[in-house]
Amino acid sequence: MQHGSGRYGETEQHKLQGLGNRVPILRELTLHVLVLWAWLYLQIGHSLMKNPVSRPIAVTLPAYGLAFAESVHGPRFHMGERTDPFHKIIYVLQGRVQFTESDHGKPIQATAGSAFCVNAGIRHKVTDSEPPTLLLLCFTREFLSRDAELERLWTKLTGTRAAGVRPDGAWGSRFETLWRAGIVEQTGTQPGREVALRAAAENILVALARLPVDAPDDLAGRRVANVARELAGTFYEPWSLERACTRAGMSRRHFSKLFRSQIGCSFLEHLTELRLNHAAKLLKENHHSIIGAAFSSGYGDLSHFYRLFRARFGQPPRAWLEKRHGTDLPSKNGGG
Repeated sequence: MQHGSGRYGETEQHKLQGLGNRVPILRELTLHVLVLWAWLYLQIGHSLMKNPVSRPIAVTLPAYGLAFAESVHGPRFHMGERTDPFHKIIYVLQGRVQFTESDHGKPIQATAGSAFCVNAGIRHKVTDSEPPTLLLLCFTREFLSRDAELERLWTKLTGTRAAGVRPDGAWGSRFETLWRAGIVEQTGTQPGREVALRAAAENILVALARLPVDAPDDLAGRRVANVARELAGTFYEPWSLERACTRAGMSRRHFSKLFRSQIGCSFLEHLTELRLNHAAKLLKENHHSIIGAAFSSGYGDLSHFYRLFRARFGQPPRAWLEKRHGTDLPSKNGGG
């Protein structure tokens, strides 16, 4: 037993010695693999999902007049001056580009989160500073002409020339969400597909048009302002301080401090104010029950809504309404 055990130990020792001799080789091979991987990552423009291109992609619009597309630029990408027969929004998902409109020669620098609105027929050029991934929304003049309000929004954004826009934070997330929704509908066969595509495109235009002209100069301030603006239009969604901080990309403490300095109250106080004012408006118009007004304003817990409403307006909803109207209300408004 001892002799056999000794031979087993010698065999294992030889194996370990052999492995020890191969460790430097394995380390060197691992280093080469990592270097090769990093080189590939840089060469394909930070995208492993789509082959990079060396020239602008061809976009053909269907009969309903709009298309979502993606363009991943390789290191040899080149674009000469061009015009397109359709309007387009170019959103920089990754990388850095330089946008030049021929009649207004000064180039505009754009990093991730930036977007450009380009009118049909405008001569322009995109030059890469760092191989980018671009998300495109292209649409015809006819798509806009179906809705006068939509035409006014586009005119506000561009006038007679391309307009450089620098959204970031909340708006960038909104664009990316709507663009993904557009791609899902564009590649699907669901009923109402074209309606959903038009809705996604129209929502992108609305979101762009609502960006403020005068935003805070500092990046952190712009992010907080973006969240506050998004909140004003989506307060009925399940917002929380955590969600707001994630949107702004900052800590709770920093976000709360900046939010209070801009808005004048805490995030939760502002959210509650938006919701309760909306509920009061719906009740005052007498088109909604108390339950309906609470639900439409983002409250799923009616007792919680009653407590907040009473604290804000001094009376429960029904008593508040009766006082405003000077009469008893019909039973559709429920108790309270």
